[in-house]
Amino acid sequence: MQTNFEPLEVFLEICKIPHPSKDCKEMKEWIKKEASKFGVKIYEDTIGNILCSKGIPKVCLQGHYDMVYVGECKDFSIQPQFFSIENKEWLKAQCSSLGADNGVALACMLLALKYFDNLECLFTIDEEIGMIGAKNIALKPQSPFMINCDSEDINEVVFSCAGGYDLKATKTFKKIPIPQDFQYYAIHTQNFIGGHSGIEIHKNIPNALLELAKIVEATESIVLRFFGGEKRNSIPVNATLKIACPPKHTTLIEHLPKESFSISKLKDSPNEGYDCKDLAKSLLKVGNGVLKSLNNAPILSSNIGILEQHQDNFTLFLMGRGNEESLMQENIQKQQTFLEDLGFAAHLLDYYSPWEKEEGELLFKVWNIYQKYNPNSYLKSIHAGLECGILKQKYPHIHFVSIGPTILHPHSLNEKLDIASFQHFWEILQKILKTMA
Repeated sequence: MQTNFEPLEVFLEICKIPHPSKDCKEMKEWIKKEASKFGVKIYEDTIGNILCSKGIPKVCLQGHYDMVYVGECKDFSIQPQFFSIENKEWLKAQCSSLGADNGVALACMLLALKYFDNLECLFTIDEEIGMIGAKNIALKPQSPFMINCDSEDINEVVFSCAGGYDLKATKTFKKIPIPQDFQYYAIHTQNFIGGHSGIEIHKNIPNALLELAKIVEATESIVLRFFGGEKRNSIPVNATLKIACPPKHTTLIEHLPKESFSISKLKDSPNEGYDCKDLAKSLLKVGNGVLKSLNNAPILSSNIGILEQHQDNFTLFLMGRGNEESLMQENIQKQQTFLEDLGFAAHLLDYYSPWEKEEGELLFKVWNIYQKYNPNSYLKSIHAGLECGILKQKYPHIHFVSIGPTILHPHSLNEKLDIASFQHFWEILQKILKTMA
């Protein structure tokens, strides 16, 4: 297996530059510096999007330059590591997410600017925290076609995607006295795998917050502390629960599976805690995972991504997705009503529409090339958010399609890049650009 082809070398350089969402300034400057080597015109808007133009643009490549960083390193460092499974080469990070989503796109886009003329490349910022760059874009691509390079399966040619929304719900819980015979425990989740809340929501990956909520409900415990989750758009891995448990349920606590939970007895024994029956109910009943499918594919889902506790206030953050706008609107109303009936103040923080399928010259050309050079390819609508949906609203005259190499478990510590698919993607992308640029 070749592990030194040019896009991979560029991607490994990208891994050396910290670029978590909200903190991408160093990456932005690096992209502009590299692009300037290839005789392009560089434009930047106030939000931080970058448009690079070369010749008379006939097609635009698009990707985002932030990543979901999951890991313990305060400097957001990435340590790439090659490994093999059944003679197949992969790349992952040693103790963090890898950032192949969307670093592989950045590598291919920069090299496309190096080797092709009549091309634009649009690098957008802060996609992973609500499509911020796309929503606030003030740049004007001239190309009639845009190829988003954020798909995560080499066999997929994506022609539509889900829209999404963020819901925030907060409630103040009153303290209640704790009986003297209650036992005090701290429970931390461990070895949860997490994953992308869109493309992996159908895999029934355990949600760390929900698993702890089940413990609260089953043991009728009084809550001292309850918080966890990493990002609104990733399935929670880490969560912490501190409780006072009635004697009749301590056996259940002590027999929790050690591979999933770290359990210890608390030294402190406060006199008061929170009656969080409604909190547990909100987590377990508001809707999490796939809510509606069509032809065995999710078209409506919800992910409980984060739970915060600030003294008496508990706040949960949901991210919903839908491939049909009417389904999303209906579910927003349903979830808000449910949470408000439990005494939460529920607010819609963000919303973006799905990208509907469009037939046209771009899809025809890309699909023909994929059929020729990747016989396993197929057309697909995905249950994840792509910037195509928002950019289509900004640029209604532009036609879109989304492609990319195979990336497994993005937004998690288990994120890994299929090296062969990355190389294959670059070969196919060059075929497309030779036809169109």
